[in-house]
Amino acid sequence: MDMEKLRQGLRKLTENRNSIKLLAVIMIIITAFLFYGMKEKNDTITVSEGFPAAKEDAGERKSSSEGILYVDVGGAVARPGVYKMNTGDRVFEAIEKAGGLTKKADTSALNQAEEVKDGQKIQIPEKGETAGAPGTGTAENSLSASVSAPGEKININTADSTALQQISGVGPATAQKIIDYRTQNGPFKRIEDLKNVSGIGEKTFEKMKENITI
Repeated sequence: MDMEKLRQGLRKLTENRNSIKLLAVIMIIITAFLFYGMKEKNDTITVSEGFPAAKEDAGERKSSSEGILYVDVGGAVARPGVYKMNTGDRVFEAIEKAGGLTKKADTSALNQAEEVKDGQKIQIPEKGETAGAPGTGTAENSLSASVSAPGEKININTADSTALQQISGVGPATAQKIIDYRTQNGPFKRIEDLKNVSGIGEKTFEKMKENITI
């Protein structure tokens, strides 16, 4: 009877030892899973946080380099010369950098609210002097002359009111609408955008398109 109890006790002890070993193996597996799982998660977080930051830095460098413009301001200003501007700056701001207008300046044909463009020549004529006349040094991408040569296409992005009125079907009121539109919305991207101006429909545009450019 005592031997039987002893055998039962040994059997239970063996079963308990096997259970402990099994439990230890399970704990090791769980620990390893948690350790490597957390490591993989941490690695993923590091990459996902770093990439947008690098992308943002590159975007800032790109935008900063693209935002710089250089314009040549000449004519009736205090300090003619080449000045550094930012994208979105206006003609009047370029004039201010050049020391402002002189007393002889004639701004009647000048759109001072126009956005400056890289490489633009802003030539301020003196009173009695025609913009674009010989000796003013006006470049092709500068403020346009008030009078265009016969047969010459008129640039709807740079032409003043007088030049715009040379376009078929454009009077003083429509010319001012064109100037107001490009001042508020920026330069025309294509000549067809002229139809977005109030009062210029398809029929009117058909009369104008052979005489205009951008």
